[in-house]
Amino acid sequence: MTKSIVYIDSEIEKDSKKIWDLGAIKSDRSSFHSPSLRDFYAFISDADFICGHNVVHHDLALLTPHFEKPLRGEPIDTLYLSPLLFPCRPYHKLVKDDKLQVDQLNNPLNDSEKAMLLLADEVNAFQALSIKKKQIYCSLLYRQVEFKGFFDYVGFVPYGSYVPRLIREEYAGKICANANVELMVRRCPVELAYALALIGAADYHSVTPRWLVMNYPNIENAVKYLCGTPCKNGCAYCRDRMDIHKKLKQFFGYDRFRTYAGEPLQERATQAAVDGKSLLAVFPTGGGKSITFQLPALMAGECAHGLTVVISPLQSLMKDQVDNLSEKGLADAVTVNGLLSPIERAEALERVENGLATLLYISPEQLRSRTIERLLLSRNVVRFVIDEAHCFSAWG
Repeated sequence: MTKSIVYIDSEIEKDSKKIWDLGAIKSDRSSFHSPSLRDFYAFISDADFICGHNVVHHDLALLTPHFEKPLRGEPIDTLYLSPLLFPCRPYHKLVKDDKLQVDQLNNPLNDSEKAMLLLADEVNAFQALSIKKKQIYCSLLYRQVEFKGFFDYVGFVPYGSYVPRLIREEYAGKICANANVELMVRRCPVELAYALALIGAADYHSVTPRWLVMNYPNIENAVKYLCGTPCKNGCAYCRDRMDIHKKLKQFFGYDRFRTYAGEPLQERATQAAVDGKSLLAVFPTGGGKSITFQLPALMAGECAHGLTVVISPLQSLMKDQVDNLSEKGLADAVTVNGLLSPIERAEALERVENGLATLLYISPEQLRSRTIERLLLSRNVVRFVIDEAHCFSAWG
């Protein structure tokens, strides 16, 4: 590419906004490393593009007010591109969000070099996409400051194609065919783009990074609407992915649900949960009520990358349910309780955070934990299950 680009990074104190250090590097390997704002501006001012990790809302937002003249270069932000172009676990080795919470000073020149490597991989990842997916992303994101510079850098602009049609064609069989994509394109284009990136990920354990969820909470709603909400007309996707009988066979190996005195209680409760309803289910002891929330939880994890939180009063019961699922080859459930060693607890929390768990069993008192609170805020929680009615009477 003939367009000039400079990669930058800064170390700025969060509260006082004091500039501690500045770094930059160009494609010809010429570099800058000094806290001098005047010299830094002189080094980067002639570039067509200014690239960095969180450069839009961190580096340039804090540095631009100090410049005597506006910069001519367009920003390219590798932070916002990363979840879009690397949605699959284990993600990109250079993807980081350390600029969102800075605990110690880093070397800005080294981080500038990392941004250069990351952008090169992001360009390659974009070029490897299908032409329809490129057009979808560009049409949805081109007007956003976090993305426009990247599309200009790679020379890709919206072609004026009808985006909802492209989405339905590119994601056929992966989203509900009757979803109102037109409305989402108009109202939440950024959230829709990130949702489609996650939906297109080959590994359903992939999850949206925590910082992105905090900035764009409607990503979770978009994924749930497109992939986890059965349509009334029953499109091919919903008939396949949202069919509780098919999934009962797939996950548990059972051909049919149990009935009680001729009443299909299991089936009704399971279907109500999959339909997104709030429900109260009363079952006899040993009546098989656990499957009425485990099956919808596994389906929501597979379709919507969602987490189901089960609140249970008995630690032994939680362990038994996790072990029983594991014996069936279902490793998507974990429990966090007071019986775990620090290492076991850390491993369980990590499995939830990185998306490997779609079922989390906790006791009521765990809701007091700030760690659990932060953990739940980092995931797309699709359902809370209160297992045993006396959780309410004892804990409120």
